[in-house]
Amino acid sequence: MRNLLAIAFAALLAVPAANLQAQTGGQPARKGPNKPIKVTGELLDMGCFISRGLRGEIHKECATKCINNGVPMGIATADSVVYVLTQNHDRAMEPQSFGNSPDPYQQLKGWAAEQVEIFGLPWERDGVKFLEVKFVKLAKQAPAATPKPGS
Repeated sequence: MRNLLAIAFAALLAVPAANLQAQTGGQPARKGPNKPIKVTGELLDMGCFISRGLRGEIHKECATKCINNGVPMGIATADSVVYVLTQNHDRAMEPQSFGNSPDPYQQLKGWAAEQVEIFGLPWERDGVKFLEVKFVKLAKQAPAATPKPGS
């Protein structure tokens, strides 16, 4: 009887694995990240950044429009690492289960071209870096230098 239960349980586990493999084109899904990371950098609209290299304050109005019309967002760090940003899958599929808590991914949409700090889960697939957004805030700006008297 135990052997029969063990076989039935193994078969139940195999069905979701086979389904997931079919959804990923026959490739096993990448395992989750080891730990969340904090990334600071400029919030990009990936369309203009990829096709034209546009970024910065001069591009803010266009980036805001692009992001609000569905163009994917990204973040460029000071050391030129770019992550494509993704919304938490569970929040996207069942937003009501998160109550009235603000969605950090949606918060980012108002911060195009700003320096932001994002806490999230890093992923990489086929050489592309992704960051699943968990928490966001505007990054602290360095204080402006105070001019010295007589200079």
